[in-house]
Amino acid sequence: MNKSCSIFFHEGWLCIAPSIINLATILANIGYNVIIYTRKNPDYNLTCNLGENIKVIYLEKPNFIAFLISKLKIIKLGSLNNLVDLIAFGIQILIGNFKQKEYSNRHISIGIDTSGSIIAWIESIILKSKLVYLSLELTIGHQFNKLDKLRLFLERLSFKNSCCVLIQDEDRFEYLCTQNKYKHHQVFYLPNTVNFSINAYDEPERNYFREKLKINQEDYKYLVIQAGMICDAVFSKELAIAFNNVNNGCALIYHDARKRDWDEPYIQSLINTNSTNLFLSLNPLPYEEVYKVFNATTIGVAFYKEIDENFSNIAKASGKLSAYLQYGKPVLINNLESLVNLNNQYKFGKNIHDISCSTEINEALEDILNNYDYYSKNARYCFEKEFMLDTKIEPFLKFINAL
Repeated sequence: MNKSCSIFFHEGWLCIAPSIINLATILANIGYNVIIYTRKNPDYNLTCNLGENIKVIYLEKPNFIAFLISKLKIIKLGSLNNLVDLIAFGIQILIGNFKQKEYSNRHISIGIDTSGSIIAWIESIILKSKLVYLSLELTIGHQFNKLDKLRLFLERLSFKNSCCVLIQDEDRFEYLCTQNKYKHHQVFYLPNTVNFSINAYDEPERNYFREKLKINQEDYKYLVIQAGMICDAVFSKELAIAFNNVNNGCALIYHDARKRDWDEPYIQSLINTNSTNLFLSLNPLPYEEVYKVFNATTIGVAFYKEIDENFSNIAKASGKLSAYLQYGKPVLINNLESLVNLNNQYKFGKNIHDISCSTEINEALEDILNNYDYYSKNARYCFEKEFMLDTKIEPFLKFINAL
């Protein structure tokens, strides 16, 4: 009988979490039966089949949870909301497991971030499986309010009792250890990388955005694309304003990973801000077709505000950055230390110091376009050295095979 592996991802945004999909696929390929438990989230559910040895179980939030949470707010116990939801999630998994005997021969329990790691830890105790802590979003202690600190306490126990930690890079690991108050003895670095197959290059003459958004080749020879989010956290407004004065044949395209509506105030504000060369792509692609976004790109954009440590240490955790690089697309980055350090090492793009400065953006674009082969070659080399999944995951696979 094949060994089984469970992955607990409470947050539910599975289709924009390539680390989870890739990890599940690789474990299935080496003989594991993989079960992914996640909250049902219509914006981010996977529509494709990951393979016969991978099962995704979507758990809908019970109706009584919303009622209970509203009552907790009334009696000023709103800080228990996340804990109550976590308990419900755990009970749903427990009931489902025993009904379907999904718990048989469990070898590895992988928990993602706070809530996922707590559930995985409990399962590892019950089923005597090996606990793996996988970090996507960094735990930030001061963001846990009042009674929610109980979740933080439980996460720290899970972190300490895990046999190993999977995380994107050393800086993020060091920070996570400080927040969980334990210097873990075993860590493996797994960048949040895409793993598009060669079919992504099969139709070089076709361009998703030119066809979808009716962008004329004569008017806009080059497509500058910011993929993933459309919001203030990635400087959407600042860049749109600055691009009004970019006049070198570049169109600016924002593509969101979730469904957005044209009548949203934020979307309307962007349209009012730039009606010159800004194009909006508000319908997400299925996971298996996301490669079309990056295939269509001339130059990628990876801007992040330094909101907290999750963004300040974003370089190896940025899925869109790894996708740009895999396709050999030069990238505009902003002045975050982790991004700057990576670019200084590999020279895959240009660092923008002032996103609101049209002149600086124009000059950066011109330099990239005039030396495109140089930057493109460096982008691919950076991907091979820092984001190539097959080589990065090998030490972890050797470790779990020896357990």
